[in-house]
Formats: sequence, C-alpha cells, structure tokens
Amino acid sequence: METEIQAIDAPITAAPAGPDTKWYVLRVVSGKEKKIKEYLDKDIIRNGWTNVIKQIFLPMEKVYKVQNGKKVMREKNYFPGYVMMEVVDNKATIADDIVMHISNITNVMHFLTDGKGSKGNIISLRKSEVNKMLGKVDEMNDMGGSISEPFIL
Repeated sequence: METEIQAIDAPITAAPAGPDTKWYVLRVVSGKEKKIKEYLDKDIIRNGWTNVIKQIFLPMEKVYKVQNGKKVMREKNYFPGYVMMEVVDNKATIADDIVMHISNITNVMHFLTDGKGSKGNIISLRKSEVNKMLGKVDEMNDMGGSISEPFIL
C-alpha cells in the first residue's frame, strides 16, 4: 500500500505561514471535512471575508490499494475531524461575528480552545506546529512522484 499526502485546493508546495497570519483549527464531525471546507470557501467569498481569512486547509492522503486485480486510489483525511484556517493577524483573535457565524454552521462543533470543549479562549497553532504540518504535506508530495505497482498474476 502506497500513500501520498496533498492538500485539497492548496498549492503543490504550501508556503509556511507568514509573519502576519495565524492558523486556527475547527473541530468538525468526522467524515464531513470536505463538505465543510467547500461550504466555508463559498461562505468566505459571499460574506466578503477574503481579506481576513486567507485559506481553508484540509490535508488529504492518497492511498493506493489493489482491489479485484486493479489499482484503486482513495483519498483519506490526514487529520480526521479537523479543518485548518489561515487568518490574517490584525487583532488578538478572530472577530466575534466570524467566530459565531462559523460555529453555527451545521457539522462544525467548535474552534480549538484552551479550555474543555467550546469553553475557553480560541487558540492558534504555534509556528512550529504549522511548519511541521505544512512540511509533512510538502515531504509527501515530493515522495509521491514514483509509485511502485505490485505484480498481479
């Protein structure tokens, strides 16, 4: 079984977070990550938040399997139940109206906080965590160039 990781709708080489952005994590219903990402992308454009929210990031892993004598590729979420958001850091945290709007979306549980569940202050990822996450995606994209196929008799 071969695996390859890529980010949906992200550039092939994801750049590390800039000094003026922060990354936040949304906790969502597992299995609904792709649908929520698509909805959030449309919602950001509709509400005019493109200058506040840079991107919605969902790393996916391509898994190649052999089923019934055929090579089948499936996409698997690298972080099940989580969606990452890159937000411009113009204040201490995201605006309250954006947080409320996103938190009220169906299948979104809450933002990652320093408390238990949705209680507490919304926290952003550290630069080291972001670089590790984006570095893992870049590393797996570089390795995904050659895929060895098993012999089928």
